[in-house]
Amino acid sequence: MFLWCVALNVTYSILNLNMIEYIKKNVITVEMGIVAHGVNCQHRMGSGVAKDIRARWPIVYDEYMKMPKGAAMLGTAHLVRINEGQDDLFVANCYTQQFYGYGGGAYANTKSIADSLDQVAKHSAILSDLPIFMPRIGCGLGGLDWERDVEPIINEIANRRHQEFFVCDL
Repeated sequence: MFLWCVALNVTYSILNLNMIEYIKKNVITVEMGIVAHGVNCQHRMGSGVAKDIRARWPIVYDEYMKMPKGAAMLGTAHLVRINEGQDDLFVANCYTQQFYGYGGGAYANTKSIADSLDQVAKHSAILSDLPIFMPRIGCGLGGLDWERDVEPIINEIANRRHQEFFVCDL
């Protein structure tokens, strides 16, 4: 977001406002907005936040299984409407990693996170600026570091698209 201030014929710009709000909330308790979370390209939703989303909203998994498998999905986001006939709650399956694993390595890909969340922000604008909620995407089982790898990506998208992101920590 850009803020301009003109005083005494001098123009100042304030760039890179923090548009990430950290909230104490379980992402699967969101009732209105877009819930964005990371998925792999192997049709596996068996652990982490994805497993919780699958249990809470089975339609998200059903729609995920209809999508193609493989690396071509990286960086895409597929929105699933939760309440039929209403535009109030969606889950975005963000294809942020090609593979999954438990070996402690980095499975999530920063470019895929950036590309998929940019798509989610575009959808939010189309859907009357629905708020975007997310866990610390790409971290945990994805293996990335939030402050070093992911938070700068979210800030860049948020500022460029004038979109606030709510990061759910619980």
